[in-house]
Amino acid sequence: VTVALYLMFARQSLELYYVFCVLLGFFAGYWAMFVTVAAEQFGTNIRSTVATTVPNFVRGAVIPLTIGFQYLVHEQNATYSAIVVGGVSMLIALTALRFLPETFHKELDYNEQ
Repeated sequence: VTVALYLMFARQSLELYYVFCVLLGFFAGYWAMFVTVAAEQFGTNIRSTVATTVPNFVRGAVIPLTIGFQYLVHEQNATYSAIVVGGVSMLIALTALRFLPETFHKELDYNEQ
């Protein structure tokens, strides 16, 4: 929501631009939660591997996202392209989150098979 508001309203004034920069920085803490949740899905023996590998998968996803964005920019404008690429990314993320198993009370004394 903040990214969508930024794309629509940040160019109206410098103060509003700074407000959105603060909000986007605040929500960047999501990255730390993302790595923590990803690591919790695995046993203690490979959590450090997961915590370093998962962000690399996200960075690797920049390539298809950029290709999609560049394709859409030629069809429409940059704002529309960013909204579509961001919307598809959020839809994939929310779908993955929906099917993520709960880790509360999960036994951590096991080895991956």
